[in-house]
This record gives sequence, C-alpha cells and structure tokens, in this order.
Amino acid sequence: MARSYRDLVDLLELMTPLLRHLRLTKIPHFTTLHKFSLRLETHVLDGLLLTLASSVIDDRVDAIIDSTGMQSGSASYYYIRTMSLRRGSEGTELRAVRQHIKLTLVIDERTMMILSMLTTLGPGPDVQHLRPALQKAVEHGAAIGTVVADKGYDSEKNRRFIVIELGAEAHIPVRRVQAHAVQQHGLLRRRQLRVFDEARYRRRALVETVNSMLKRLSSVVRARSERGQYIELALRAVAHNAKRAGTLAQEG
Repeated sequence: MARSYRDLVDLLELMTPLLRHLRLTKIPHFTTLHKFSLRLETHVLDGLLLTLASSVIDDRVDAIIDSTGMQSGSASYYYIRTMSLRRGSEGTELRAVRQHIKLTLVIDERTMMILSMLTTLGPGPDVQHLRPALQKAVEHGAAIGTVVADKGYDSEKNRRFIVIELGAEAHIPVRRVQAHAVQQHGLLRRRQLRVFDEARYRRRALVETVNSMLKRLSSVVRARSERGQYIELALRAVAHNAKRAGTLAQEG
C-alpha cells in the first residue's frame, strides 16, 4: 500500500535496524522527502527504470504495451464516483465529469519489468501513445525485438514505426477485419492479417498483471501537478522493478 510522506516518516521511526543500516541518526522531516521528490528529473527516473530492467535482460526484448487508469487525489473511490457523476433531466444517463490519470506502460514480456511509462489525462484513445512510449525505452538503451499491443494501438503509422524504424515485429490485431486482406488500408496492416501470432498475442495479459501489481500499492495518485503525478508513479515503477530484479536474482 502506498503511503504519504508523513506516514512513511512515522513508519521509518519504528525501523531501528534500517536506520542503523542507513546510518541515520535523525529522522528526516516528511517535507524533506517531498521537496526531494520534486527536484528529481524525470529523465533520471526513466533511465533508472531501464537500468534496473537491463540488469536481467541479455538480448532484444519482447515488449508489451498497454494503459490503465489511476485515480487522482486521496478521496475514497465512493466519493470520487459520487462526485464525478451528475444526473441531468429525468431519463438521461449519468455523465462523468472528472478526469483520471492514464498510465501507459511498456514492459518486458520475460521479466515483467517496466521499460518505460507515460502519464496523460484520460479518458482518451491509446493509438497516439505507442510511439512516444516505445521511443522513450529505446532512447534509454532498450533493444526491442517484438511489440505486442491490443487493437487500440492499431494504425499503419504505428506499424511503420515498429517495423521500419525499430526493426521489430508488430503483433497488433487489425480493427474491423474484413474478408479479404486487400480491403485493409496500409501494406503493413494487410500483412498483419497473414502473419499475426495468436499465441504471442495472448502473452499481452502479462501487462495486466503488472498494472495490478502497481495498483496493489495504490490506485490513487496524491500529487496534484502533472509533473508530480508522473514522479509519484515513476517512483512506484522503480520500486516494482527493484523488487522484480531482486526476485529474479534469487530465482537465478
């Protein structure tokens, strides 16, 4: 479960062995932790994510990309649901008026470690987030062999980026599949109808597992600014990768 900086300091005060290991003679004030987090550069966290992932990656990775929604604020789910809906005149449907944080993850299929992430305001389409999410992983040193995604990321432009620019394979279902491949728009989309690997695509469910692991820490983001929200979620992602690296090291 994710805790506030104030709660973390209270908990740290009880961990005497840890304090001795860290050689701390004085407990830091919770505002010190908060100010430190705000000074973190996002590219440093992005690099740390891939550094941890690279510790157990030997070759080109099979990447899976997907997004999930995170609640903004520290209010309860019931309060957010109640306050985010309003009823119009009789007979009209409820309409959401509150945005959530959309977290896009790129993970390594074999290790279930996070290679890169994006945060945007949701709801919204997924298709435009594939390139920046994968590009961020590549810029920090990831070598991508295949990309698996659901049909929300289906576009000829995304496939050109994966196949031509990254030199990888794309396994993304084609939306509105018709009887003949020639009826599909785009050479790479038509090719996908012939070479789609159903068994590999089923591995996409692994990213849902990673989403669940992050949400078990907390599905609520306490930070209010967009940068603060990214840093908060990036720190959770770093903690996830560190834990996975330790687990895989023990298993190896």
